[in-house]
Amino acid sequence: MCTVTYFRLKNKTVLTSNRDEKPYRSAQEIHCEKGIFYPQDAAKNGTWFAVSKSGNAIVLLNGAFKNHQRKADYRKSRGIIVLDLIVKENILKSLELIDLENIEPFTLVIFQKNELTEFRWDGTEKHFKNLDINQAYIWSSATLYDEEAQEKRNAIFKEFLENEKTSEEKIWDFHHQKTDDLENGITIKRQNTIQTISTTQLVISDTITLKHQNRLHPNSNSEKLSWQNEPETSLS
Repeated sequence: MCTVTYFRLKNKTVLTSNRDEKPYRSAQEIHCEKGIFYPQDAAKNGTWFAVSKSGNAIVLLNGAFKNHQRKADYRKSRGIIVLDLIVKENILKSLELIDLENIEPFTLVIFQKNELTEFRWDGTEKHFKNLDINQAYIWSSATLYDEEAQEKRNAIFKEFLENEKTSEEKIWDFHHQKTDDLENGITIKRQNTIQTISTTQLVISDTITLKHQNRLHPNSNSEKLSWQNEPETSLS
């Protein structure tokens, strides 16, 4: 997994994720626990998209900069690490301190206190990158999309930015876009059963809205939760 986009609209922040995975790992609904909201992985009970009541968010992608050789076993699921981090008062400080030895490489998109950060663990080193919150971004999982495929997807994204008046609805439609390329398009369905199994979107404004759709049942209604935005005041 997966495909992630970030947008800063006039008065909204929008994070959206397509999960490209095996169908048996689909999440049916948004799980709520102790002020944390997330679609729960059906196989490992972790998540790839977690949001706190205060509007902090972490989105997970498998792999770091390039595809890696998988080991037979790892110490902890990356989806559980997302849940460990989202409850922290300062996610970035916690990432600096966390022990990631024998954890499979991954990428995190982190939004906290109106700051956007890209974090990558390549299996050996941690890489932090502060991003401009006023720019639009797309990320594609390094384990599923090679450099050529990522360039193609970036071109599709650039075309979307040039041709669309952006809104959360248009972004949602972009993540549902289907092309003839079922291997590397925005929506995929590969012969090895990897396919786009869900779309999840977070919209932060005066209210916070988290929407999740199981793409294996496209005619079903997406689940949506909304609550008042009450941001935290410090990062100490």
